[in-house]
Amino acid sequence: MRTRVQALKDGSSGSLLQQAWRARQAYLFLLPLLISIVVFNYYPPVSGMYHAFFDWNLSGKEEFIGLANFREIFRDQVFLDSIPTLVILTIPRLLIGVIVPLIMAEMIFAVKSSRLKYGYRVLILLPMVIPGVVGTLIWKFVFDPSQGLITNLARMVGAIGDNRVIDWLGNPDTVIPSVIFMGFPWIGGTAVLIYMAGLLTISGEVIESSVIDGCGVFRRIWKIDLPLLMGQIRFFVITGLIGLIQDFGLQLIITNGGPGYSTYVPAYHLYMMAFQSGRMGYASAIGVVMFVFIFALSLAAHKFLKNNKT
Repeated sequence: MRTRVQALKDGSSGSLLQQAWRARQAYLFLLPLLISIVVFNYYPPVSGMYHAFFDWNLSGKEEFIGLANFREIFRDQVFLDSIPTLVILTIPRLLIGVIVPLIMAEMIFAVKSSRLKYGYRVLILLPMVIPGVVGTLIWKFVFDPSQGLITNLARMVGAIGDNRVIDWLGNPDTVIPSVIFMGFPWIGGTAVLIYMAGLLTISGEVIESSVIDGCGVFRRIWKIDLPLLMGQIRFFVITGLIGLIQDFGLQLIITNGGPGYSTYVPAYHLYMMAFQSGRMGYASAIGVVMFVFIFALSLAAHKFLKNNKT
């Protein structure tokens, strides 16, 4: 018996290439996918890190300049001023993206009828059929200074006069709250379903025991649901941070970073340097700085939320 086991171990360790050769058809089918991943997912960031040390532009110029791009970043006042704007935009949008879907999931979870639960989940997903760009453009019309929905609502309640015009997206005092308000009621269908999946894994006996012990709804959510949903919360915090720091869709489609530099964020500055100014090397350096910052912030969020769970 011992000899047979030893032979099996020797055979499994010595025939790795033979096993790969026998499965060559599977590897052959996987090869196009692996090549695509390398070319489109791994090569661009590696190339960006490499060219961050070069004076590289769209005309083909490529001259090694060492850390000059990185030194310029921390003297670039536009980039430095865009960081506080990013923080102001990110914190409320991150809280909204984490908390609002959780509230909606808890409300659906509290529904007794399984048929109604299913219906609500379908209704939550329906808005996802609208392309993101279309939804953003709709909000541009909502904030139209003269005939937009927000302006007309303000006139109806008497907040402004009938002939008054408010340029919600063109005024530095109102553009930040307007951008944060976009997407109301901020209920992402996928986020709600992920929270619902976590809630459905909670044992019914645990919930019944909490009811018997006199635990109210809010106390049950705080003491039972939130600790058991910490994995989902950590996921939304980390992915939300990454997505919001990288996002400049609103700036590109609606505000153009304005008025002035009121909505200018680092990612939009990267885009402008790369595709408007043609400074690809400098834009690559901005991308590297953003990568390091996102990576460090994600690690910190992961560690903090993990410690809170334990």
